[in-house]
This record gives sequence, structure tokens and C-alpha cells, in this order.
Amino acid sequence: MGKNNKRKRTAIVAPPQPSKLPTPPSESPSGSTSLIDSEDLECTVNVLETLCEFPEELSGKEMKDLRRRVHELYRVMVEGSGLGTSLTSKISTALSDYRFTDALIHLFEMYTRKLTPKLGALQRWVRECDATSQEDGSPGDPEALKCLDMILRIANIKNGNVVDGIDMGGIITRKQIFKAREDNEEIQIWGLIKDGKLFDTPPPSPYPNFRPVHHLKAADRKPPNLYDSTVHGSSPGAISLAPVNERKKPTKVDVPDVPGAFVVLDVFTPEECLQIVKAAEAIGWEKDEAKSGSAINKTSILAKNFVWLSDSSFLDHFYSSILPFVPAHAPISVDGNGGGKVRGINARFRVYQYTENQLYRPHIDGAWPAAGLHPETGEYLHDSSPPDDPLWSRYTLLVYLNGEGDIPKDTGCTTFFLPSDKIGVMEAHSVRPIQGAVLCFPHGDTTGSLLHEGSAVGKGGIKYVIRTDLLYEAKGFGQYKPPASVGVKQGGKEEEGIGG
Repeated sequence: MGKNNKRKRTAIVAPPQPSKLPTPPSESPSGSTSLIDSEDLECTVNVLETLCEFPEELSGKEMKDLRRRVHELYRVMVEGSGLGTSLTSKISTALSDYRFTDALIHLFEMYTRKLTPKLGALQRWVRECDATSQEDGSPGDPEALKCLDMILRIANIKNGNVVDGIDMGGIITRKQIFKAREDNEEIQIWGLIKDGKLFDTPPPSPYPNFRPVHHLKAADRKPPNLYDSTVHGSSPGAISLAPVNERKKPTKVDVPDVPGAFVVLDVFTPEECLQIVKAAEAIGWEKDEAKSGSAINKTSILAKNFVWLSDSSFLDHFYSSILPFVPAHAPISVDGNGGGKVRGINARFRVYQYTENQLYRPHIDGAWPAAGLHPETGEYLHDSSPPDDPLWSRYTLLVYLNGEGDIPKDTGCTTFFLPSDKIGVMEAHSVRPIQGAVLCFPHGDTTGSLLHEGSAVGKGGIKYVIRTDLLYEAKGFGQYKPPASVGVKQGGKEEEGIGG
């Protein structure tokens, strides 16, 4: 007996034998191993083989986290392979295989049973539907749209939406485009660019009061991208703000029939919007195209972007301008999480340039932490809030930098999709961009988060928009972190929720 135990202990500590499984090449065409180093993969396989041979080793306290991760891996594998028996896994598999009829059957069952999925599943389903509108504004794949309609009804069961029959033919009812105000004084930025009049003289390089604070190689982005990403930080005064007595007082206008969505007018002046676009044009736009993952199979044409870590003076003006109109506390979810106080705006601005026919597919935004710089080292932090005072976003903020004249009529809108009173039919509510205005709407939870798209820009037009977030206290109110499917790491970028 003693000899057997000795042999067992010796076997455990002995160097692992080479894996019987071939290590996939690091540049696999499928992209499935592109995020994992080949040596790390081989080491992991060896450890798992050892644990399979000596399962008693898993009983130790130090193995608790490993057991949890292995269980999660098994769940992901089951759902991804179609072997899962839960409705969530069946729906996920059917949508990923473009079996929309099968998915619709399972979605309807979930709806009738009043089951609520997690936010991550909801975002994944919407992404797999990929029901982007066509360039002319007409609806996308009708079968995918039927699934989207049922997904929305599942997410809004708690709201008690009234159903008056079933209509599987209409798909989308488009409401009149909403414009918060007519007769706006705007600078036609695209007109200046086309006429070569954006700058009186060539802009200096480096551009004044802006500096790179973080750079991420394309291969290190999540998911891997074809292009690098750089975050540029600004110094106070980089954008010259007009004095209070020379600017209009901000006002709030609710978006009709879109719960929780509203527009705050006159947050920024046309001249301030022009300065932001000038900075982005001078420093340079970056392309965004996923190298692997589900995004490579989707129909969206991603906009070029300029990632800007805003300075405190600009943030202070932004926050004070919208503070009287935003919810003082975060929404409370069905499981009791939420309710934290509003605390500020995420300094990480994603400035986008949408050109003719560019759009961003229907999606649901996830929550973001408070990005910033380390107070001592100056290092860029994806989450800069202290551990004992975490902040997470619960509302999306879209800042429209241009509008009338640059964006052809009835195009380039932010369009919300809501369930109608008939199953199978969604309502499309489009919001027309107004220069200097901010569109605000809820995100970060299964219930209440709004499905929306950045609709296509019409012929000869261009759209500039900033995407950022309204931050709330998270301590004691639940952690609204980005879902695991997003794969965010420090300096990373989520696959969903970037468009406007």
C-alpha cells in the first residue's frame, strides 16, 4: 500500500509527458486559437490530462477556482456544440447556425414560460441575428427580424407589454423620424472638408494638447483586429469652450414612445463640435475590422474611429450640462441590483466617422467601467475607479457632432426597435442627429436596455458622433460588468455597443 502511494506521489510531481494531441498552429485559419499561445495551450492540456489521471488532486482548496473555470468551460462547450438541453443553449446554437425557424420556436417557448435570459445571452442572440437594415433603409433578413422581435418581447416581459394578436408578415412598422428641434444653427463640417476649408493652414503634428496615452497592437485586441488601436488623451483647454453667457441653456426632450430615451439639446456649440472633428481629422482616424470571432461574418460596415480620453475640464462641462436631466439613480433590475447614484461620465470617448452607406447593426449596449489614467504613473487604466468605490455605466451617451446639411434627410439616424402590440412586428423609432445634442438611453441590464442601430448614412453624406457612458455607483448595488462574451481587457474594446 505504501509503495503504491509513493508511486502515485512520484507520478504527480513528475514532469508532464508530451501531449498526445497535436498543438494547433498559432495562426489557425479558424481563429479559434489565435488568442492563446501554443505553449500555454500545450501546458494546459498536460495539466488537464494529469488531473484526469489523478482526480483526487481536484479536492484541494487551491483547486477551487480551477474547478469553477473548468465547469464554465464545459458549459460554453456544451452550448457551442449544440449539446445543451437548456432553452438558452438551444437558441444560441440555432441562431449561430442561421436556423431562424428553430430559434423562433425556442424563443416563443421561453416567452410563454416567462423566462428571462442573462444580458450576455441577450446580446449574443441579437448579434447572431445580424438583422442590419439595408442601405436604402429597408428591413434586413425577415426571418432574423422575427427572432429579434421575440427576443425583445422576452427582455420586456416584466414591462407587461400588451399583445394583440400575431402578424408574421409585417416585420417592421417605421414611425415618423423624430427630430428634437427644427431650425437649428449648425456648421456644415462635411462641406468644409469637401471644400478644403477645414483648416486655414496645415495642422501641426503632433496636434496641440493631445498625446497618445495607450497603444494596443491589433493582435492583442479582443477580439483580434486587423488594425492597432491608440487612445489619445487631451489636456485641459484642448477644446476651447464658449463662456456660459454666450451659449444656449441646455433643454431636455423625451423621445416619443421609447422608454428611457431622451435628447439634451445645446450641450455643445457648433464651434465646439467643429474643434473635436478637427482634432480627430488632424491626428487621424483608425480602421476597425475584426480578424476573428463572430464579427467577421456580419454585415455591418464599421466606421473609422478616434479614441479620445477626455480631460477633466471638458468632462466637467459635459456632466454639469446634462446632470439636471439624467436619472439621479441607476435603474433597479428584477433581481434587485441597481439604484446607485449618478457619479459622472466615462472619459473614454469613441469618436466615429460614418461615411456613405456605413451603418452599425442592431445591438444592445453593455456596461463600461470608468476609464482614466493612474494618478501617480500616468498609465492608462480601462477601469480607473478604486476597488472600494467601483463605477459602472448604465446609460449610453451619443454626442452628435454634425447634422443638417452633412447628413442626407431621413438617413444616419439612431434607430430604436421596440415590440409592437402584435407578435412578429417591431416598431422602428428613428432619432435625427442635431449638432451639439446628446442622446441618452439605458443599457447594462436585460430589462430596459434598448435595441438600436446606427442607420446607414445617405448618398454623399457623412456623420460624426461620440459614444460614451453615464457612470453610476456600483458598490452594494450589483456589479454591472461587461458580459463574458465581450472579452474586454485593459485597453481593450468591446465588440458590441460601439455604434451610434
